[in-house]
Amino acid sequence: MKKENLIQTKFPIGSEWRRWDLHIHTPESKLGDSFQRVNWNEYISALETAAIDSCIAVIGITDYMTIDGYEKVYSAWKNELTPRLASVPLILPNIEFRAQPSTTGGKALNIHLLINPTAPDHITKIKQALRQLRFSYGGQSYGCIKDELIQFAKAQNAYLEGEEAYKFGLEQFKPSYDVITKWLRDDKWLQNNSLLGIANGKDGISALPTDGFSAIRDELLKNCDFIFSGNPRDREYYLGNKEGIPASKIIEMYRSRKPCVHGSDAHEVSKLFNPDEKRYCWIKADPTFEGLKQILWEPESRVHIGQTVPQPLDTSKVIKSITIENNGNEWFEQKKIFLNQNLIAIIGEKGGGKTAIADLLAFASGVKADDGSSSSFITKGRLHLNGTTVSLEWGGGVISSGTLTAKHHNIQRPLVRYLSQDFVERLCSDDHDGGELQQAIEEVVFARLDEVHREGFSSFSELRNAREAASESEKDSIRGNLASLHREVERLYSVLGQRSAKEATKKQTESQVAQLKEQLPTATTAVDQEVLKSLDETQNIKSVIEKEIASLSREKRAIEEIVKSYILTKESVSEEIENILNDAPKRLDDALISRFAPTWDATLVDDLGLIISNINKEIQTKQGNEELGSNNISTLSHAVAKIKEYQEALSKDDLNRKRLIDLQKQIASQESTVQRISKEIEELNTKTIRSLELKKREQISLYLQYFESLAKDEVGLQELYAPMKEQLNIYEAEMKFELSAGYHVGVNEWLEKANRFYDGRKAQATAKRDEIEKYVADSLAPAWRSGDATSIKSAFENFVSIVDPEEFMVQVASPSLKMVDLFDWMYSLDHVETTYKIQYGGISLEHLSPGTRGIALLVLYLLMDEDDRRPLIIDQPEGNLDNSSIYLQLVPYIRTAKEKRQIILVTHNPNLVVATDAEQIIIATTERPINKAYPRISYTSGSLEHNDCIDNKFGMRQAVCTLLEGGDRAFKEREGRYSLLLD
Repeated sequence: MKKENLIQTKFPIGSEWRRWDLHIHTPESKLGDSFQRVNWNEYISALETAAIDSCIAVIGITDYMTIDGYEKVYSAWKNELTPRLASVPLILPNIEFRAQPSTTGGKALNIHLLINPTAPDHITKIKQALRQLRFSYGGQSYGCIKDELIQFAKAQNAYLEGEEAYKFGLEQFKPSYDVITKWLRDDKWLQNNSLLGIANGKDGISALPTDGFSAIRDELLKNCDFIFSGNPRDREYYLGNKEGIPASKIIEMYRSRKPCVHGSDAHEVSKLFNPDEKRYCWIKADPTFEGLKQILWEPESRVHIGQTVPQPLDTSKVIKSITIENNGNEWFEQKKIFLNQNLIAIIGEKGGGKTAIADLLAFASGVKADDGSSSSFITKGRLHLNGTTVSLEWGGGVISSGTLTAKHHNIQRPLVRYLSQDFVERLCSDDHDGGELQQAIEEVVFARLDEVHREGFSSFSELRNAREAASESEKDSIRGNLASLHREVERLYSVLGQRSAKEATKKQTESQVAQLKEQLPTATTAVDQEVLKSLDETQNIKSVIEKEIASLSREKRAIEEIVKSYILTKESVSEEIENILNDAPKRLDDALISRFAPTWDATLVDDLGLIISNINKEIQTKQGNEELGSNNISTLSHAVAKIKEYQEALSKDDLNRKRLIDLQKQIASQESTVQRISKEIEELNTKTIRSLELKKREQISLYLQYFESLAKDEVGLQELYAPMKEQLNIYEAEMKFELSAGYHVGVNEWLEKANRFYDGRKAQATAKRDEIEKYVADSLAPAWRSGDATSIKSAFENFVSIVDPEEFMVQVASPSLKMVDLFDWMYSLDHVETTYKIQYGGISLEHLSPGTRGIALLVLYLLMDEDDRRPLIIDQPEGNLDNSSIYLQLVPYIRTAKEKRQIILVTHNPNLVVATDAEQIIIATTERPINKAYPRISYTSGSLEHNDCIDNKFGMRQAVCTLLEGGDRAFKEREGRYSLLLD
């Protein structure tokens, strides 16, 4: 499409709020007292002055059953030499009919017909049509036109003449409502160029008798286009916003929701544009008849009854215009483009320059150009854009600007939110785990918090880190304790692994003792038996003393370890408390701070040292010295000396004595070994196994403590995200989105870390890996995500059983794997973290399709970001979205969001332009001048209601249909092929 094919509208800013008064009478209104003693020149002057003072854009000139007054006003308005009412863009006829049935007050029903004044011969056509509206009297039919109305009057009273007869005829001309509606149906021109309205006051639809007239009331409302009423309760009812009577019920009863319009119903100068209670009528549309027709499609958002014009909540955050100084580079034809304050849709053919205006708006608002972007206009046109200046005028009069290509508007926070094509594409398609979208969610969540809940922090991450500091410390402690436990469990497994070797050694040693004892009889026959007996007794005493000394030594070492651990704990706790209190608020005084430190017993270490000293003395006493005292053998040294003495006196046969001593020595040594090993085996079977089971249970317990800590974080997240959840609940009936705090689980990354653990050369390795991975996917990962402690405990205990670390190390582990490495992986927790889960139709963020993720992204910025009043610029979001999702999910949110912030949308999708009721359409077109390396871009703007069509030139509506639908013919062909039946 070329620029020369477009018709430039008089209203390039598009649909704007303007004041309309569709109910102004004239001195020609024959019924009632209309402008008594006011001549036409005075009336026109008063109307002109009042229109300027009240900033009136559209006037509905109202006459009873005629257009007499309208003709005169229209003639003055269109006077080529001295035009009047020049400040008013549109004046249209409003014919007020009196119709049957009568109201409870005996008055005829008021029906209004607003007629399109666009056609040059519209007055002639209206008069021709009025002549066809007939009323029968005395067997004669009379038309609603002056000459026949006079005849109608004279038929009732032959003495009436002229204006008196005309007025009487008008008073008596009261056809039934069904005659009027049939008349409208039968006149094709009127049908296409008029809107039918019904009053809703004492002479309107609400004043019909309640008994027997409900069917008539419903038929009247079905056939009308709008309601003439300024009453807020009427508006609420007919829009389907009244409690208990939803929009669906209104549509079922009356075929459509009905817009309520209002006028001053002025019959005197003082009432011109001055309705009761200042219930002014504001319509957001071009001041044209096509603009008026838009209220039928948008009865709520296009009409407002009130004293003040609807405005954005913060007009300073609205871009009023963009100015482009080419600096010799003739890229852009327009120097200045004015922008609407609501929804602006930028459309055009591929390469037409749509992204260009979005990029320039963002650049002049402080968004730095993305040098790595493949779709950025600024990046692609860098060589030819240098020096171009872009300036934005904001609603508050502030100017922001940037000079291409590197000097964007210098501001810490950009003045707009820009969702570039690259940004949307990346989050929809490339952000596979949803991490970047999650960050975007968190940014919006933080924006939703008030200053109290932000607690003085500048970002969501800072606030979350501060809130989770305590739990992070707890989790770090859990990780550290788990790491220590893993090493202890590995050691215990290693110790238990020696049991079979110890049992074999014990059996072998017992066999050796038996063999040695078999040799004793031959060695003892030649020795002094008394001495031998004393020797055996002394050796037994020595063995007992040695055990007592060993026991004392173990007790001493245990107490020394306790002292050492106690001193380290004291130092660690003191250091930890010091760290805790480093950032203590000033409100905590020294006296309070001093109470944090625990009270340590000052004499405890000394008392424990005294016990150690006493044990040393006991050991020394039992060891004794080598000096021989009495025969009372109570010390080790005495026993050793006595044994030596008995051994020397044992036999005169030196050789035999040596043999006997050697046998006894070996037997004693081997028996000692058997006793030691037996005790070690007993400890392995009891104490070590109990300790291992205890440590394994402690591993599980610590592991679950981590999830308890995560649960605390989850509660904190729920508090942080509460404002956003409340916002979603407002749209609960329409939304498929759910937000909840939960766990993000990186299962695949966690499993990949274990791949190196398996020895592929072992037959069972692959089967074991498949078994583990299947269980994790089917049971363990869902338990993690649930956050339910019971489910996690059960699933993880089964997981530990399936892995079976002891068996794993023997049957499937690679040679380099250590058991502690296996434990570190099994009990690792970094892959599980609290996060805020966004779901669509019950599907988690990371599992959403690119299209659905795109919906989530856009809804996030359209609804959740509502406290951010900056303009929202979105470049072609529909790339990953299907049409049904766009229409059902995205369109309602755009319509809601545009009422609170300016939205600038670059798109190819008709739903994002038409269904959203975009207030301004900007069509980008290009042509490439000869000998230029770059195209020349033009922007033509207007509203959807701009419906001009001359030869092969298009108005905005036709251009939108051509660019987005393929033209009228393509649209109608598709419509016919669908053959949809609508209720």
